[in-house]
Amino acid sequence: MRWWDESIFAVNTYEMMHNGKYFSAYFDGIADLYNRKPPLINWIQIAFIKTFGYNELALRLPSAIAAYLSVIAVFVFIYKSFNTVWAWISALILLTSFGFIHFHTARTADSDSLLTFFLLMSNICFINYFFKNKKATILYFLIFITLAFATKTYASLLFTPAYLIILIQQKKLKEFIFNWYFVLGVFILISSSISLIYLREIDTPGFLKASVINDAGSLFFVIDNHRESATFYLDNLFRLRFSIWAVFFVIGSLLIYFSKSKIEKIVVFSMLLLVLVYLIIISVSITKLEWYDMPIYPYLSIIAAYPIFFIIQNLSIKEKPLKPYSIFILITLLFSYPYYIMFNKSQSNVIANGEKQLEANERYIFKAMKEEKNLDGVKVYYNGFKGGLLFYKYRLAEKSQKLILTENALFNKNDKVLICNDSLKKVFTNQYTYTVIDGYNQAQLYQIADKSN
Repeated sequence: MRWWDESIFAVNTYEMMHNGKYFSAYFDGIADLYNRKPPLINWIQIAFIKTFGYNELALRLPSAIAAYLSVIAVFVFIYKSFNTVWAWISALILLTSFGFIHFHTARTADSDSLLTFFLLMSNICFINYFFKNKKATILYFLIFITLAFATKTYASLLFTPAYLIILIQQKKLKEFIFNWYFVLGVFILISSSISLIYLREIDTPGFLKASVINDAGSLFFVIDNHRESATFYLDNLFRLRFSIWAVFFVIGSLLIYFSKSKIEKIVVFSMLLLVLVYLIIISVSITKLEWYDMPIYPYLSIIAAYPIFFIIQNLSIKEKPLKPYSIFILITLLFSYPYYIMFNKSQSNVIANGEKQLEANERYIFKAMKEEKNLDGVKVYYNGFKGGLLFYKYRLAEKSQKLILTENALFNKNDKVLICNDSLKKVFTNQYTYTVIDGYNQAQLYQIADKSN
């Protein structure tokens, strides 16, 4: 279980299950104002824990399934609206995007993958409104916005300026707003959002103030030293997180001008505007974190797929269009290497050396549990963040084993003590005589023989 966000969610979810406070977050028994996210992700995690037990899989499945559903949603939307080939290419680009399938996104127990799915569904409903002119899609649009707000509050509203621009451009603003579906949807959004905030504020006075200052205020203030340059997200997209597909995105953004299909233009221009507005807002925000760009990857992928789709559609052999099996072979050849790279990356689970050292205790405990070693009574001597250690403490408690966390070097004869930090090892070895009975990488498990002379 990785440090910071996902271990915080893991602890919040466990404590929610045991204290019955389903609208608040607690961390080590104390009301948590660091994680100010609404409780929807915790509720979903609880449902998986009831099925699979309290473990890494159950906590990460909501993110993985949300990412899977996002890929399927992209495919189905483009398939039903346009073309099977464009749908396949869009889905495969999304599936092979480093920024989408990564830590803090599709592969860890955070809230961004669920946020991305709900926003994608809301935006599909919004765009479908212009094709089908069914006013019920307005209600579905606002229901998905409500679910997005219940996942990550203000981040759910960052596409709003793009919605207004598109409605004005399409001359649909009055028609969109002045109908009962919109009124009902806004009522659901506002009443649900206020209820979540109010119930949390009752349990944790000061929550609303902390939320406004730290979440909405991240546009204007640096939170937790996460200050980056104005081009941070663009640099990441082209350099790593969207990589070569970013070039295809730029080409697709230009190529759509030459499309003869009015519907294609509406869809691509709408998605391009969604991307630009979202990117501008998170780029001008003072606080920046690399995974904040996750919600734009579905639209980036659809636009990046357009030039490839355009080329395939216009290819011919002896003046005859390509047959389906030829198109299948082309797509397979094109995506074999990106898919191979992404599959290997996800299976290798590479962690930076610095992070391995910081998380060495957690890595030892994880390995020991897989090997079914008895950790009952082990004392973990640590300093710094303890989210991952609390997760394993709670997980071992489910197996009737007691893991003891301590920041003080007060031990007794025969105690088993786990330490990974070099400075803490020095304090410990200066005070006690011991035997090293186990270890993994930086973490060592000591058994105390006696106090040192």
